[in-house]
Amino acid sequence: MLTDTKQLQLGVLQAGAMDIRDVDNGEKPFLYASGNWGPGYIMVKGLVGRKKLFKALSEATAQKVATAARDINFVAGNVTGGVVPGWLFSEYLEVPLQRTVPFVYVRESRKKGGQKELVTGLKGNPEIKQGDNALIAEELVNFSETTCNTAVLLRAEGYMVTHGACILFYNNPRAVKLLEEHGLRMVYLFTLSDLLETAEESGTHSPELITKYREFLADPLGWQKARGLEPVQKGGTL
Repeated sequence: MLTDTKQLQLGVLQAGAMDIRDVDNGEKPFLYASGNWGPGYIMVKGLVGRKKLFKALSEATAQKVATAARDINFVAGNVTGGVVPGWLFSEYLEVPLQRTVPFVYVRESRKKGGQKELVTGLKGNPEIKQGDNALIAEELVNFSETTCNTAVLLRAEGYMVTHGACILFYNNPRAVKLLEEHGLRMVYLFTLSDLLETAEESGTHSPELITKYREFLADPLGWQKARGLEPVQKGGTL
């Protein structure tokens, strides 16, 4: 019988959120927001239209945060994928933490136009004080560069950042190293390896493609180099 987390993983797979391309047989690799290339992508943020599933994923993640990072004071969701789950994390955390957990969202540092406000929700907010501890929220974390960049930004503004949180963590070696360098711990509901195992067990994807995705996960930079793929300065999911 599937565990609750397994059932949620299966829900993600059955919703068609995971796409794996056969790069070695001519299919175009994905270009991630970090500028790195890879064979697969999980469109977790695309599940926002499936309210029951998305709320269940977010609530289960918040429960893990409530255990692992009880001293967080507010949630900072990264635009765009971290906004909806970040808001939900903040809502679901209020019951176990027994206090208000405010929410703000963080735009990319190269934002143009508007008021050039990188963090929306902080200005004049009496519920957030200098030195408060922010939880950085995303729907998934692959190379962790966005999470680390936001930590640097918030710390420069006078806030603590000890943890990030996401529904899906790729847990690749590069991401783990970067998080360690920035003094961050990641709280997550499940890893990409967990999801691939469930895909293998349930038969939602071919064993060959799952194996190729695992090869990337073991050494993402080496996987790119072996295929003559160079990271690009400006990424984006393609």
